[in-house]
Amino acid sequence: MKLILQITLGVFLGTLASQLTFDFWRSRQENITKEAVEKLRAEQERTRLGQGERIRALLMQHRQGNTPSVSKPPPSFVPDDIQGQ
Repeated sequence: MKLILQITLGVFLGTLASQLTFDFWRSRQENITKEAVEKLRAEQERTRLGQGERIRALLMQHRQGNTPSVSKPPPSFVPDDIQGQ
């Protein structure tokens, strides 16, 4: 009877230890994934804000009339894709 109790206790403790280890590993993996997603979102937000600032600056330049004038090509200019034909 004593041997059966020892085996039962060993199985119980082994199962408990493996479950705790698995839960710890899973929560650690979830935290790593969550941090990676947060970093990605922060980077995307910085990129979006930077693009917004560039667009805002271009719009302000356009409103103030500071846009560089589009120069027309000289009459003898032939685009590269037409020269080969």
